[in-house]
Amino acid sequence: MDVLTAGAALIVVQLCVALVMAGIFYAAPTETCTRFWALSGVSFAIGVLMVVLNAGAPRPLILIVGNSTLILGLVLQWCGIRAFFQKTQARTGWVLWLLFVMLFILLVVRDSGIGARALLSAVFVLVMLLVTLVEMWTGPGSRTTFARKLTVGSLLLLVISYSGRVVATVVNTSELLPSSSNTLAVVLIYFVPIAGTLLFCNGLLLLYFERVIADKHHLATHDELTGLLNRRALVAGGERELRLAQRMHTPITVALADIDLFKQINDTLGHEAGDRAIIEVARLLKDACRSVDLIGRYGGEEFCLVFPGTDEAVARTVAERLVQTVAAHRFSIDRNISISIGLASMGAAEVGQDWAQLVRRADKALYAAKQAGRNRHEVSA
Repeated sequence: MDVLTAGAALIVVQLCVALVMAGIFYAAPTETCTRFWALSGVSFAIGVLMVVLNAGAPRPLILIVGNSTLILGLVLQWCGIRAFFQKTQARTGWVLWLLFVMLFILLVVRDSGIGARALLSAVFVLVMLLVTLVEMWTGPGSRTTFARKLTVGSLLLLVISYSGRVVATVVNTSELLPSSSNTLAVVLIYFVPIAGTLLFCNGLLLLYFERVIADKHHLATHDELTGLLNRRALVAGGERELRLAQRMHTPITVALADIDLFKQINDTLGHEAGDRAIIEVARLLKDACRSVDLIGRYGGEEFCLVFPGTDEAVARTVAERLVQTVAAHRFSIDRNISISIGLASMGAAEVGQDWAQLVRRADKALYAAKQAGRNRHEVSA
């Protein structure tokens, strides 16, 4: 393939990437990462178009704008990744971009030649790729997902390509210019960037879709106000833990907790204060329980807790600690709040109970705790 065809293919790919990124931004305009990625796609497309069509001609303005927008696209891409990982924006990329612009202008003014300019561009592209690779590798979340592997792999491909291009340009500048028809030049300058760009673009899209799916799953299984499991997810998890306890012959305890006199809080302080009380109680319950325990909002001001491997004696101790923790807490609504808890345990030798029976027993125990004066726990017979 000749250099003109390869260059045209790279331009088409960059324009397609720009359109895809713009489409993602249009679909999710409030996402900061998609805004940066859309701008980076446009910047790449403009930069590649100007550099390829210029073909090394001595046009200072086009040279400066074209190469600057290429590096700018990498900086915007890096900013989008930081935004995706919910990191604060740093100045590193912008400092590198300004340094490149100043050095490139200096080379153009001094008429240093196309070789020096190509080497400078390749070096800064390599630096930004390495910065982006570090950002992707050190970002929070699992590195084992397909999207994460794809983005890291495509960045490694581009890093290897530009490393080879820098070395080869230093050794033999004339053979590896954008206008060169040398086979190695066409591969390094056009084919590898096309493959790497497509893979990296798809990797970013997959990363974004993975997060969207995870967010939807979280919304489907968690209560919006408290962040705890919602009733559906809690019941599903509780039934699973109950079956496991029966199969392994281990004890399990189900607890229902209710905020005492919650209606008075809503009536006297308003529903916003009631919501704050629910949020704080939820946080206290979560902080006081183990990571293996299931905690969910069962409805209104009522919570359900599942304690795998916990018999009645231990459950009493846990419930008393929860009651005391809530009673001792200073709430933001400047009002003392207490909870009542009903417990229902299934021993290691019991196998005949189902989830509905345990919850029904816990509910009766909760009613008994309310009748006995609140701010306490009771255990089902």
